[in-house]
Amino acid sequence: MKNYFLTWNPKRWHWENLADTSADTLAGKGVIASWICGNTKKIQPGDRIFLMRVSEEPKGIIGSGWVTTAPHLRLHWDADKAAIGEKCLGVDGEWERLLNPPVDAPLGMDELKKGRLAAFNWTPQSSGTQMPDEIATALEEKWAAHVGKTSLSAVTTDTELSAMEGAEKLALVRHRKREQSLRDAKVAEARKIGNGKLKCEVPKCGFDFEAVYDALGRDYAQIHHLKPLSDRTKPSQTKLDDLAIVCANCHAKIHRGGKCRPLDGLIP
Repeated sequence: MKNYFLTWNPKRWHWENLADTSADTLAGKGVIASWICGNTKKIQPGDRIFLMRVSEEPKGIIGSGWVTTAPHLRLHWDADKAAIGEKCLGVDGEWERLLNPPVDAPLGMDELKKGRLAAFNWTPQSSGTQMPDEIATALEEKWAAHVGKTSLSAVTTDTELSAMEGAEKLALVRHRKREQSLRDAKVAEARKIGNGKLKCEVPKCGFDFEAVYDALGRDYAQIHHLKPLSDRTKPSQTKLDDLAIVCANCHAKIHRGGKCRPLDGLIP
């Protein structure tokens, strides 16, 4: 799997249904859409994509998803050019999360120019720029923390909440669908149980994200499936009790060597 980012210039194209589309993704619904990819022909189904809002404030990352088709010629996004039959290169994809600026703040340029992310050029000339793996990894972490802040106020903490998971999105990469609403609800439930604290649930760990990182750690957590999705042969229900809040260190040790170790006993 490779990682790319696409661009959206609101000065050149007005996204009329962005508010509704954003709400759908917040509710855990994947949204299928086509997007231009510049001159890039190497994007493949299953590749990861991020959407960058450019040219107009607020600028920054506003979406993430997965590519579902290889690049292909499609009618131009500009209505005048499309009217005379002009085409451009694009891909189809599924947005798993879209923000709606300025109601939702993007993951802004100030954050994208910090730490490991500072080594990457976040102002390219066109869509379809590939990101190095180390940049994509750092972006995934920061994006997860950022969208968590925009999602928590909209979820419930119903302990009976569940979602169908384990469906194969793409046979080529066997990507397993994870419902964002379920994850957000798990975080909200953990905060409620922990009197507002979000701590690693591995016994003897208890890492407190916000206590260590202050505002940067607020509402951030890694969500661990106690029963791996990779073991499922068909979609099945996942409930909040099937998930656990863990820190990155414990999560890595749980799965080290391709295993799925129980939380109890992980730390001697």
